[in-house]
Amino acid sequence: AGVTLIEMVKKMDAGGMIAKTSIPILDEDNAGSLFEKLAIVARDLLLESLPQYLLGNLKPVAQDETKVTFSPNISPEEEKIDWTKSARDIFNHIRSLAPHPVAHTFLNGARFKIEAVEIVEKNTVSTDNIPKPGEIVEKTKKRLLVATKNGFVSLKVVQPQGKPQMSIESYLNGLGQKVKVGDCFDPK
Repeated sequence: AGVTLIEMVKKMDAGGMIAKTSIPILDEDNAGSLFEKLAIVARDLLLESLPQYLLGNLKPVAQDETKVTFSPNISPEEEKIDWTKSARDIFNHIRSLAPHPVAHTFLNGARFKIEAVEIVEKNTVSTDNIPKPGEIVEKTKKRLLVATKNGFVSLKVVQPQGKPQMSIESYLNGLGQKVKVGDCFDPK
Protein backbone atom coordinates (compact mmCIF):
# COMPACT_ATOMS: atom_id res chain seq x y z
CA ALA A 1 0.00 0.00 0.00
CA GLY A 2 1.31 3.43 -0.69
CA VAL A 3 0.98 7.18 -0.47
CA THR A 4 1.61 9.67 -3.26
CA LEU A 5 1.85 13.45 -2.95
CA ILE A 6 0.43 15.10 -6.05
CA GLU A 7 -0.17 18.62 -7.27
CA MET A 8 -3.83 19.58 -7.01
CA VAL A 9 -5.54 20.26 -10.32
CA LYS A 10 -9.22 20.49 -11.28
CA LYS A 11 -9.29 16.95 -12.68
CA MET A 12 -9.46 14.07 -10.17
CA ASP A 13 -6.08 12.42 -9.44
CA ALA A 14 -4.46 14.03 -12.47
CA GLY A 15 -1.82 16.29 -10.94
CA GLY A 16 1.89 15.64 -11.23
CA MET A 17 3.41 13.27 -8.66
CA ILE A 18 5.80 14.99 -6.26
CA ALA A 19 6.81 12.07 -4.03
CA LYS A 20 5.64 8.57 -3.19
CA THR A 21 6.37 5.73 -0.82
CA SER A 22 4.90 2.36 0.12
CA ILE A 23 4.68 -0.06 3.02
CA PRO A 24 3.93 -3.79 3.13
CA ILE A 25 0.46 -5.02 4.02
CA LEU A 26 0.86 -7.51 6.86
CA ASP A 27 -1.53 -10.35 7.73
CA GLU A 28 -2.39 -8.61 11.00
CA ASP A 29 -3.49 -5.46 9.12
CA ASN A 30 -7.08 -4.59 8.31
CA ALA A 31 -8.43 -1.51 6.54
CA GLY A 32 -8.44 0.49 9.78
CA SER A 33 -4.90 -0.34 10.89
CA LEU A 34 -3.59 0.20 7.36
CA PHE A 35 -5.28 3.61 7.22
CA GLU A 36 -3.56 4.56 10.51
CA LYS A 37 -0.16 3.38 9.26
CA LEU A 38 -0.58 5.22 5.95
CA ALA A 39 -1.55 8.42 7.76
CA ILE A 40 1.81 8.37 9.57
CA VAL A 41 3.67 7.51 6.36
CA ALA A 42 1.87 10.40 4.59
CA ARG A 43 2.75 12.82 7.38
CA ASP A 44 6.42 11.85 7.24
CA LEU A 45 6.50 12.00 3.44
CA LEU A 46 4.89 15.45 3.48
CA LEU A 47 7.32 16.78 6.12
CA GLU A 48 10.25 15.43 4.13
CA SER A 49 9.10 16.45 0.65
CA LEU A 50 7.20 19.73 1.00
CA PRO A 51 10.23 21.89 1.84
CA GLN A 52 12.13 20.40 -1.11
CA TYR A 53 9.17 20.95 -3.41
CA LEU A 54 8.77 24.58 -2.31
CA LEU A 55 12.50 25.15 -2.92
CA GLY A 56 12.07 23.79 -6.45
CA ASN A 57 14.24 20.73 -5.79
CA LEU A 58 11.41 18.25 -6.58
CA LYS A 59 9.89 18.35 -10.03
CA PRO A 60 6.43 16.78 -10.47
CA VAL A 61 6.23 13.70 -12.69
CA ALA A 62 3.17 13.47 -14.93
CA GLN A 63 0.79 10.59 -14.24
CA ASP A 64 0.00 8.09 -16.97
CA GLU A 65 -3.73 8.68 -17.35
CA THR A 66 -4.17 5.29 -19.04
CA LYS A 67 -3.35 3.64 -15.69
CA VAL A 68 -5.71 5.75 -13.58
CA THR A 69 -8.61 3.77 -12.11
CA PHE A 70 -11.77 4.88 -10.39
CA SER A 71 -12.61 3.34 -7.03
CA PRO A 72 -16.39 3.18 -6.55
CA ASN A 73 -18.13 2.91 -3.19
CA ILE A 74 -18.46 -0.58 -1.72
CA SER A 75 -21.94 -1.97 -2.31
CA PRO A 76 -23.82 -4.03 0.29
CA GLU A 77 -23.52 -7.01 -2.08
CA GLU A 78 -19.71 -6.72 -1.97
CA GLU A 79 -19.79 -6.93 1.84
CA LYS A 80 -21.19 -10.48 1.75
CA ILE A 81 -18.83 -13.36 2.46
CA ASP A 82 -18.65 -15.95 -0.30
CA TRP A 83 -17.81 -19.17 1.53
CA THR A 84 -17.02 -20.91 -1.78
CA LYS A 85 -13.82 -18.88 -2.00
CA SER A 86 -10.48 -19.92 -0.51
CA ALA A 87 -9.65 -19.41 3.16
CA ARG A 88 -7.06 -16.78 2.13
CA ASP A 89 -9.58 -14.91 -0.04
CA ILE A 90 -12.14 -14.87 2.77
CA PHE A 91 -9.50 -13.76 5.29
CA ASN A 92 -8.49 -10.88 3.00
CA HIS A 93 -12.11 -9.96 2.23
CA ILE A 94 -13.02 -9.73 5.91
CA ARG A 95 -10.01 -7.64 6.89
CA SER A 96 -10.48 -5.33 3.89
CA LEU A 97 -13.88 -4.34 5.32
CA ALA A 98 -12.82 -3.97 8.96
CA PRO A 99 -13.54 -1.97 11.00
CA HIS A 100 -16.13 -0.50 8.65
CA PRO A 101 -18.43 -1.43 6.90
CA VAL A 102 -17.68 -5.04 8.11
CA ALA A 103 -18.16 -8.23 6.08
CA HIS A 104 -21.30 -10.23 6.72
CA THR A 105 -23.02 -13.52 6.12
CA PHE A 106 -26.27 -15.03 7.37
CA LEU A 107 -26.85 -17.57 10.13
CA ASN A 108 -30.35 -18.99 10.45
CA GLY A 109 -31.64 -16.17 8.24
CA ALA A 110 -30.19 -13.36 10.39
CA ARG A 111 -27.36 -11.09 9.32
CA PHE A 112 -24.11 -12.04 11.04
CA LYS A 113 -21.13 -9.68 10.78
CA ILE A 114 -17.60 -11.01 11.00
CA GLU A 115 -14.79 -8.53 11.65
CA ALA A 116 -11.83 -10.85 12.18
CA VAL A 117 -10.86 -14.43 11.37
CA GLU A 118 -7.74 -16.55 11.36
CA ILE A 119 -6.79 -19.05 8.66
CA VAL A 120 -6.47 -22.60 10.02
CA GLU A 121 -4.39 -25.20 8.19
CA LYS A 122 -6.34 -28.22 6.95
CA ASN A 123 -4.08 -30.78 8.60
CA THR A 124 -4.90 -29.39 12.05
CA VAL A 125 -8.63 -30.06 11.65
CA SER A 126 -10.22 -33.47 12.11
CA THR A 127 -13.37 -33.97 10.05
CA ASP A 128 -15.06 -37.23 9.13
CA ASN A 129 -16.52 -35.96 5.86
CA ILE A 130 -15.91 -33.23 3.33
CA PRO A 131 -17.70 -30.16 4.71
CA LYS A 132 -19.69 -27.72 2.60
CA PRO A 133 -18.33 -24.17 2.31
CA GLY A 134 -19.80 -22.16 5.18
CA GLU A 135 -20.37 -25.23 7.35
CA ILE A 136 -19.37 -25.08 11.01
CA VAL A 137 -16.97 -27.99 11.48
CA GLU A 138 -15.74 -27.41 15.02
CA LYS A 139 -17.09 -25.68 18.10
CA THR A 140 -15.32 -25.34 21.43
CA LYS A 141 -15.67 -22.77 24.21
CA LYS A 142 -13.10 -20.58 22.46
CA ARG A 143 -13.28 -21.49 18.78
CA LEU A 144 -15.78 -21.66 15.95
CA LEU A 145 -14.28 -23.14 12.82
CA VAL A 146 -15.92 -22.68 9.41
CA ALA A 147 -15.14 -24.54 6.16
CA THR A 148 -14.24 -22.64 3.00
CA LYS A 149 -13.60 -23.86 -0.55
CA ASN A 150 -10.18 -25.21 0.35
CA GLY A 151 -9.58 -24.73 4.03
CA PHE A 152 -10.92 -23.31 7.25
CA VAL A 153 -11.23 -20.02 9.09
CA SER A 154 -11.58 -19.58 12.82
CA LEU A 155 -13.89 -16.71 13.75
CA LYS A 156 -12.34 -14.15 16.13
CA VAL A 157 -14.64 -11.08 16.29
CA VAL A 158 -18.34 -11.25 15.40
CA GLN A 159 -21.55 -9.27 15.63
CA PRO A 160 -24.86 -11.13 15.53
CA GLN A 161 -27.82 -9.13 14.20
CA GLY A 162 -29.09 -6.64 16.77
CA LYS A 163 -26.18 -7.23 19.16
CA PRO A 164 -22.90 -5.41 19.82
CA GLN A 165 -19.60 -6.58 18.43
CA MET A 166 -17.96 -9.27 20.58
CA SER A 167 -15.13 -11.77 20.75
CA ILE A 168 -15.93 -15.29 19.61
CA GLU A 169 -15.51 -16.47 23.21
CA SER A 170 -18.24 -14.05 24.39
CA TYR A 171 -20.50 -15.13 21.54
CA LEU A 172 -20.01 -18.83 22.28
CA ASN A 173 -20.73 -18.29 25.98
CA GLY A 174 -23.99 -16.49 25.16
CA LEU A 175 -26.00 -16.53 21.93
CA GLY A 176 -23.62 -19.00 20.31
CA GLN A 177 -24.57 -21.78 22.71
CA LYS A 178 -27.35 -22.70 20.26
CA VAL A 179 -24.94 -23.03 17.32
CA LYS A 180 -23.80 -26.56 16.58
CA VAL A 181 -21.38 -28.40 14.32
CA GLY A 182 -23.10 -28.94 10.98
CA ASP A 183 -24.90 -25.59 11.00
CA CYS A 184 -24.11 -23.61 7.88
CA PHE A 185 -23.59 -19.93 7.16
CA ASP A 186 -25.68 -19.04 4.15
CA PRO A 187 -23.50 -18.16 1.16
CA LYS A 188 -26.00 -15.58 -0.13
